[in-house]
Amino acid sequence: MIAVVHLVWGPLGVAPVREFLASYRRHAAGVEHELIVLLNGVDDEDLRSQLLAELERIEHRLLTLPKPVQDLTAYAQAARQLEHERLCFVNSHSVILAAEWLAKLSDGLDQPHAGLVAATGSWASLSSWVRYTLLLPGPYSGVLPDRRAAKQQFIAIGAEREGADRPSDGERSSPPRGPSPLDRLRELPSIPEQLIRFGAFPAQHLRTNAFMAERAVFTSLRMGRIARKMDAYSLESGRNSITRQVQRRGLRALVVDRDGGLYDPERWPESRTFWQGDQEGLLIADNQTCFYSNGPPERRRLLSAFAWGRQADPVFRSAGSLRS
Repeated sequence: MIAVVHLVWGPLGVAPVREFLASYRRHAAGVEHELIVLLNGVDDEDLRSQLLAELERIEHRLLTLPKPVQDLTAYAQAARQLEHERLCFVNSHSVILAAEWLAKLSDGLDQPHAGLVAATGSWASLSSWVRYTLLLPGPYSGVLPDRRAAKQQFIAIGAEREGADRPSDGERSSPPRGPSPLDRLRELPSIPEQLIRFGAFPAQHLRTNAFMAERAVFTSLRMGRIARKMDAYSLESGRNSITRQVQRRGLRALVVDRDGGLYDPERWPESRTFWQGDQEGLLIADNQTCFYSNGPPERRRLLSAFAWGRQADPVFRSAGSLRS
């Protein structure tokens, strides 16, 4: 049996839950599973009542975390309470885009030596970005646009993201706690830490907005103490990320596209699932994929180059959001 663990970050309000559930009802999973709704940072009784009202007509199991934590910490705590053989984690912003989505992820995990599968992956590197901003030679030299323009683009995206994360019903406003590559570029701690904890481009990592693993594998990964945002970023894309830990065991980290196609790390750009083309291969969307799909050409060029370097292909084929 598969557990689909949907993380609900309370300060975002009810809207993201409503959107995820609508996509969950619209697209058949294609395989037997149990929906686990994981409440994180839901300490307001009125908000809790609203969330429970949204869940009334759908079969699920409810888990509530005792205190707010980062996404991967929340997943680790949930995993210890669950008995399922496989765990599929989807974050607060996730929106399902295609039928048989869960079966396609599960089929990917059935492949020889598969250790992790996800809807998206990236080669983006925080340490290489730091070198780029310091005018040092590196993989992003001659690939990213002018430094001033790049920084302004990321600042604009960050402001847009903060606006999108404010609940429309006026409940509360707080940034989500999951790692975001856009935040990483705006909230830089000490330069030595970035260069030490993160590898150079291509820093292959599966994104943790939507991924699946065997429970035995996931619970054996070293999470460490996630006290700051940079700890969460490191666990997703650093030198000791969950992807790297799985790969060191001789296991594969695969991206799964909306048709069930499977891609090893060197072929991730071809999947066209994250910041590439029209993201026409995307199986499960989130806020980061939407910032790209709804963005102007200059934003697409920047994000695609940041994720894929010289393999970037931000061709603009159609208008409109992947969520629509």
